[in-house]
Amino acid sequence: MNRKALLAPFAASALLLALCGTASAADSAALKKCMDGANTTADMVNCNTKEAKVQDTRLNTAYKTAMAAQEGNRKQKLQDVQRLWIKYRDANCGFAGSATGGTIDQVNGASCWLDMTRTRAQELENLVGP
Repeated sequence: MNRKALLAPFAASALLLALCGTASAADSAALKKCMDGANTTADMVNCNTKEAKVQDTRLNTAYKTAMAAQEGNRKQKLQDVQRLWIKYRDANCGFAGSATGGTIDQVNGASCWLDMTRTRAQELENLVGP
């Protein structure tokens, strides 16, 4: 089997990851407006970074609320899980942000970080209800 045949599934997965990340990141009105006006890679990364700050604040608030709702050893378990999740997010998005070696990697990495942070914030919010 040749090298291209071996790498094809990985390339397709990387492309799917990049496309899914970009599509799901666009559900914020402010992000969509920003991305609609973005003309460069730096502009797109800046848009993702702005929204990531919003989602990071949401994540931190959700984490504090979820921690306050836990009892006994569940507090420690949630803290452990959250620390592992942060390591995973950073490693996963670092990998996604280095797939091609091109400038689009910056957008893909930032989009991955944003999407994972948004999803985790929702998971933490769900621990304590609507």
